[in-house]
Amino acid sequence: MRQVQRKSCFAKILATLALIAAFGPGFPSKAQSSSTKATEMLNCSGLPCVDVTVDGDKHLRMLLDTGNVQPMLSSSSAKELGLSLRPVQGRDGKPLPEYSAATLRGLRIGDVSLGDLKVLVVNLEPDIRKGVLPTADGFLTYPVFDGRVLTMDYKAHRVAVSEKLTTDMPCPHFCGLIATPTFGKEGPPIITTTGFQVNGKPIVVQIDTLYSGSMLIYPTSVDKLGLQDQQTSTKTRSFPFTDGGVKMIEGTSAIESFGNQKLTSKGSLYFATSEVHLPDGMFDGTVGHELFIGRVLSFDFRSHHFWMD
Repeated sequence: MRQVQRKSCFAKILATLALIAAFGPGFPSKAQSSSTKATEMLNCSGLPCVDVTVDGDKHLRMLLDTGNVQPMLSSSSAKELGLSLRPVQGRDGKPLPEYSAATLRGLRIGDVSLGDLKVLVVNLEPDIRKGVLPTADGFLTYPVFDGRVLTMDYKAHRVAVSEKLTTDMPCPHFCGLIATPTFGKEGPPIITTTGFQVNGKPIVVQIDTLYSGSMLIYPTSVDKLGLQDQQTSTKTRSFPFTDGGVKMIEGTSAIESFGNQKLTSKGSLYFATSEVHLPDGMFDGTVGHELFIGRVLSFDFRSHHFWMD
């Protein structure tokens, strides 16, 4: 279940990205920041976003998306900024008319400089109007923070980005290990971590800040985790921003935890229906927004550590 794998324009985007040649995941150019001062975590349709500054004094509201690799910008925002658009070519060398590339110059979050950022420009407005995409100007994805520590404080509603790290840092608490497998055998790379547990059993999960639920367990891990009874629940819940709007089975877990931290007891535990995109058994589940409320998440994208306070 990727937040961007949708039965909407985004499903088409992801299928197209697999055919794009020489575009790349949009890593920012090197820029050393001198501050880790936090800025406000904003609310975009109930999900975390942040105000960014580009080109000196122009502002965008960008979603913080750890569930996707490619930064994106809406075509209307690109037009308002007066960006120069470049064609995007498929592997056959032919241009893809529905997509463009552009560069956001001098990207800043608060007073932290992230350099220039290549983005894919897409017409997001139809899906925003339909309610299957959060209302925002675009998406900042995890490669934007390569080599830095990203801290998302869901309690104080603050976001902090460190300077570009030059050496590995020790883990300050119990840490999970970040990896970037693909979502399924043919999907894009996403973030997973160790450290989470359900009913005391360790799991490897995708961290998706734009998944609005808590913990989702995929079918290939149900038996090994002893969750057969929970999966037979007749209760369902709709998630408008996942896969173009899907229902998931809502069961109950005994304990969901990270390290020795109990995150919830007898909380909601979700299971995929046939509508949900699956990762081909490459990891156990996905954790999202509702599990993060009131907590502080830290991603060390140099040392590949994840921890929660």
